Amino acid sequence: MGQSSTVCTDCGAKFTDERWKAIERVGWGAPQEPRPSLCEDCDQRFVTDVQALPEQKAGGTWLSRFRPGQAS
Repeated sequence: MGQSSTVCTDCGAKFTDERWKAIERVGWGAPQEPRPSLCEDCDQRFVTDVQALPEQKAGGTWLSRFRPGQAS
């Protein structure tokens, strides 16, 4: 299976051998890495940022702004 990138699309860092092993699918039944274009550091930053989002949305979701009767 071909490798689509040799560097992180976020920071440009070259992938380590460990990262290639982590993102490489080993068979049809194997789960696909959710962010195969990110290096280990950027992938971890992404996970941390996503986990912080619920705390930032304490006032409601951005979609609530578009619902009739929900405008603030």
